[in-house]
Amino acid sequence: MAVLNFKEIPEAHNASGMQDTFELFARDFLSFMGYKIITDPDRGADGGVDLIVEEKRTGVGGETIIRWLVSCKHKAFSGNSVSPTDDANIRDRVEANECQGFIGFYSTLASTGLSTNLEGMKGKIEYQVFDREKIEGQLLHSAKGLEIAERYFPESLSEWKTENPQPAKIFVEKPSLKCKVCEKELFDQDDNGVITLWSRMRTDYENEKEHFDHVFWTCRGHCDSALSAYIRKQNNNLVDGWEDISDVMMPTIYIKWVMSIMNEQRSGVVYSDEAFEGLKEFLLQVFPYVSRHLTNKELDRVKSLGMIPSYLGGLGHEG
Repeated sequence: MAVLNFKEIPEAHNASGMQDTFELFARDFLSFMGYKIITDPDRGADGGVDLIVEEKRTGVGGETIIRWLVSCKHKAFSGNSVSPTDDANIRDRVEANECQGFIGFYSTLASTGLSTNLEGMKGKIEYQVFDREKIEGQLLHSAKGLEIAERYFPESLSEWKTENPQPAKIFVEKPSLKCKVCEKELFDQDDNGVITLWSRMRTDYENEKEHFDHVFWTCRGHCDSALSAYIRKQNNNLVDGWEDISDVMMPTIYIKWVMSIMNEQRSGVVYSDEAFEGLKEFLLQVFPYVSRHLTNKELDRVKSLGMIPSYLGGLGHEG
């Protein structure tokens, strides 16, 4: 599904004062891609040239400079593809402007007819087409590309950032949670694993305060099972409560976690020094991922989790 709505860029044939925006976007995009801008967009008769850019190629035989004629066609509002009549006489325009290649920069797609025409010019001139999919693909995969996208597609980028959250830059070091068994980085995996809190088994719930001895995080499955077996072998008087780390990374659930910890401390729940240090480390490392809006998927998840008593009263699903 497309992320960028090219209709955020004003129409090119509407004298609104912003009719040059698509050409300016093409200039900034191509500069980002590494092309040197030779001629900037301007108003008036352009002779079929919106931009001229240069590409420097380095090989065993030295450096080669390729000049590209850039043709911008902004047809997002009609949704029509770019036809041979929209971009006519391509080879003549390229040669007349002393270029060796043609770049079609389109907010929709090249039509079959235009693609056929370009294919027929192979061996005579070089050509490439940046359509909406290729443009979006380049912009969304680097910090500099996202800066350009945010400038020209502010509404699209705002929505995309909400649905694709990145950790906030709060600390000098990048946040890190490594599995206590295999030491894989949990933040780099689709499944962020589980956090397990180990407390002493109570026989007198009226008078005994809960006492946590260990706080560990692991990959789900084998690592979680291996660590559980090891701890139970060391002390069979411990019981575990667990949470999905991806759930705790949701802002709403994170807040409930912090509130639960504060309430438990107030009621006299005890943490060993090791468990308390582990809990602090976990909360600190997760926090940069929490400083954001909820995604739509997380909003639905939070609604379902709000009906689970463990989130309202204490930490962890008991195992």
